[in-house]
Amino acid sequence: MGMGNDDQNGMTISSSKTDLSSEKYPHTKAIAVQEAKYKFIRANSKEDAEKQARQFIEQQKQQAQQKANQLTQRYTGQANQQQAQQQAANQQQAQTKQQANAQQNNQATNQQQAKAPAQQQAPAQQEQAKAPAQQQQAPAQQEQAKAPAEKQQPAQGVNQAVQQVIDLTNAERRKNGLPDLKADTQLNGVAQKKSEDMRQNNYFSHTSPTYGSPFDMMRDFGVTYKTAGENIAQGQRTPQEVVQAWMNSEGHRKNILSKDFTHIGIGYDSNGHHWTQMFVGR
Repeated sequence: MGMGNDDQNGMTISSSKTDLSSEKYPHTKAIAVQEAKYKFIRANSKEDAEKQARQFIEQQKQQAQQKANQLTQRYTGQANQQQAQQQAANQQQAQTKQQANAQQNNQATNQQQAKAPAQQQAPAQQEQAKAPAQQQQAPAQQEQAKAPAEKQQPAQGVNQAVQQVIDLTNAERRKNGLPDLKADTQLNGVAQKKSEDMRQNNYFSHTSPTYGSPFDMMRDFGVTYKTAGENIAQGQRTPQEVVQAWMNSEGHRKNILSKDFTHIGIGYDSNGHHWTQMFVGR
């Protein structure tokens, strides 16, 4: 199901693919596996060995109990702290609500007081008052229009890298007489979360401790597919470098040049240079 290898520069790549549709793919979950640990002891007799073994077992039990007590105390402390924080937040909300009500009452009073002089203003004076207000409103509206535009602008470096990987991937497909893969916005989002998850949780695997397998992840985020695949990489600093690394590996090249896939999504976390290339066929 998966293939991986490291190149000479210490950069890692891996690929995975399934032919099960999103409707039939079984839900899987990552589990932590720890190797068994053994302690060998020297004994002069069978009775001595049994005695030392019982002592060792009792010692392990005591250590385990101590750890359990520490964890219980820690979680109890956290629960108490969360409860205190919630109470403080509730009090703050109540105070804020009271202040807001007081401000509304004051504003209502001020408006009532301001109505009489405003109604007595001559029409000419009212027109003069409108002009500066409109002049002040224009720059304010311009600033408000700018703010959402600035907030909506994504990180250009990451977006450019994502688009370049898609372009380079489709260039390789065209070289081999295959149609371009369509960029899928939803799949891009899933791939981006996978790259960020690998960096945040310090792992390199198709199976995420947060989301499970890539096929679980696609399905759980609402991506439907008849067949799906994933290439991941870590350490490559440019789109050209990562696509070339994938093309130099048989398993990854099969995903890129698969006739079964129709759509592509790319994720890139520049902090750790984690790359995710997701494919689906529909």
